[in-house]
Amino acid sequence: MKILKEEKGSITLFVLMAMLFFVMYLVGMYMLSTSSESSLTRETARIKEIYEQGVNNIDDVYNTLERKNKTQVNAPKLASGMTPVKWNETEFIKTTKYDTQWYAYEDTSLDKQENTSRWANAETEDGSMWVWIPRYAYKINYNNLSDKSAGGTIDVVFLKDDTNKDFRGNDVTSANYVDEKGNIGAYIVHPAFKDGTKNNFANGEWDKEITGFWMAKFEAGYAGTVGDASSAQDSNVTITVNNQTTNYYGTRNLGDKIKYPVFKASRPSMNYIGISDSYDLCRSLTQSGNPYGFNDKADSHLTKNSEWGAVAYLTHSKYGINGQEVRINNVYVTNNESTIWGVTGYGALADNANQDKSRNLATLTAENAAGSWTTVNGQTASSTKNIYGIYDLSGGLWEWTAGYIAPTSGAYITYGGKLKENNTNSNKYKSKYEGIASTNMGNYNQTTNQSRKGEAIWETSSNGDGLSSWRNDYAFFVYSDAPFLVRGGDSSNGSGAGVFAFSRVDGSCNVYMGFRVVLITD
Repeated sequence: MKILKEEKGSITLFVLMAMLFFVMYLVGMYMLSTSSESSLTRETARIKEIYEQGVNNIDDVYNTLERKNKTQVNAPKLASGMTPVKWNETEFIKTTKYDTQWYAYEDTSLDKQENTSRWANAETEDGSMWVWIPRYAYKINYNNLSDKSAGGTIDVVFLKDDTNKDFRGNDVTSANYVDEKGNIGAYIVHPAFKDGTKNNFANGEWDKEITGFWMAKFEAGYAGTVGDASSAQDSNVTITVNNQTTNYYGTRNLGDKIKYPVFKASRPSMNYIGISDSYDLCRSLTQSGNPYGFNDKADSHLTKNSEWGAVAYLTHSKYGINGQEVRINNVYVTNNESTIWGVTGYGALADNANQDKSRNLATLTAENAAGSWTTVNGQTASSTKNIYGIYDLSGGLWEWTAGYIAPTSGAYITYGGKLKENNTNSNKYKSKYEGIASTNMGNYNQTTNQSRKGEAIWETSSNGDGLSSWRNDYAFFVYSDAPFLVRGGDSSNGSGAGVFAFSRVDGSCNVYMGFRVVLITD
């Protein structure tokens, strides 16, 4: 255990010893409050970690020890290259994981003047931003049990560590579980946090139990300027399908290396990239030489529908926007050097607004531009309706997900790329759905598909061929000619866009298709 670091300037031995005595007293009192040998072991490890990080302030030590009991969520696990950031009412500033103001996943009830939930944000070395989604269980309360499209509420209970227990030590999956409302009944541990190795990843699980995951705060954006990609770093992924010559960077051809994306506000959303290249690029973000600072201990991948669903359910809960609607990002730029089909981090100036074609790039990149992420209108397009949430979940571009059916010919074979590997099985990176029918409903109605949990598809829609998702969002399931799932809607979709929206495409490059990355650090 390291001795507390000296502050700048001199410090007397007497003061130092007094500080050490007081800290050890706090440590002793804290450890006496634990109830088991395993708890003592965990807390001792946490105290050791605090000292090894060189924390030299008594308040920071005490607050760090007490954080879990106050916030009741699993602490974010940072990857190499990630730094915690918090909002100071003007900008996000760097902080430490010991800062008690870093995050607070609080109740955002409608009777409050403003949402107070502060989801944990972090920044990577390139300035990209990420939001922590802690492990939780959920229960859906339908407005109409015979019509899932009629909406409802979602109750969420945060879980301790990688267990099925809440922070009171109660098993949420028990039929006798009593929640904070006094309601009795089991909750479902969200599959995105569960180990799916024994059930063939039937609901989009991971390969072990995890305490949470990071999602990119914004959909992927271009890093360079219009017609000039020189400021953007090459990835090791090359374009494999569709010659494209009219994109934000200018000419881009088969075999060209794809630039690493950024996940920042006010960037042109990264389009003209097919499902296969999106899948490969997202997997490459942690490889050597990446601009984010990641190492191979983190795992990056294209968002799965289970992970999208986990964000959608938390967004809809009282810890997000409590049943309200995430406003669409409707920005579309036509009066610039190159058409820009989406711009990250924007919110429409009114609910259900039509596509906004009045912007230009100079205006959009200006600080506090109308509808940008730091403004009141911009924050209505966040998962928390404040600066701490995830943006571009409604509108912007449709976002590729690693979800598909696998016909034996056609678009799946042409565009599937590495998603076709071992196509008889799902794995932790992708979800294969049942059916190869030529109609949406033929595949949507497959019994195995209907039983899937957590994806904000079957639990929150009544059919796969219409506006049948919650809040009348798009619900068009995959079929043989369009076997790949996309989520969220684009800037032109109006009220059909939203966190519960899903649709189907053939997998080729498309001006309205983008993507987002999930990072696992457990």
